Amino acid sequence: MGLLALALTLAIWALFVYLQRALPLPPLRLSPGWHWALTILFALDALATVLWSFAVLSGALRARRLARTGPYAMVRHPMYSAVMYSGTAAVAFAFQAWVVLLAVLPVHAVWISLARKEEAELRGRFGEGYGDYALATGQFLPRLRSLIRPPGSSQELQD
Repeated sequence: MGLLALALTLAIWALFVYLQRALPLPPLRLSPGWHWALTILFALDALATVLWSFAVLSGALRARRLARTGPYAMVRHPMYSAVMYSGTAAVAFAFQAWVVLLAVLPVHAVWISLARKEEAELRGRFGEGYGDYALATGQFLPRLRSLIRPPGSSQELQD
């Protein structure tokens, strides 16, 4: 399902880049320095977040526990967030297509369906502990309380 969501995301980005070019819309005008600096900044942010999340998740899976540290202390789906937000911004700046920023809406719909399926599975596996974690963290964006005191700071859930 994750590969399908990624393929749909790429298709949505391509469609919005096409719309930017096909319709009489003004391009996102940036100097070459800003154009590439912002593209690289958002692409590196997405890549770093995905790699950090993967490392934390791999350790949690090996320990058979819920990932609640690192980026998971702030959001329940940091890899999805990185693709949705930083990935969309990187594509928008790379193609100088401001309308691509609107692609975040259909991209969000794709990833939320995958997140809901995963969360149902995690609720079944970790029970009330996952429910408490879900209340303390945002699905894709941090909640204020997860920034103040991360939910994984006091204890980890065991399987």
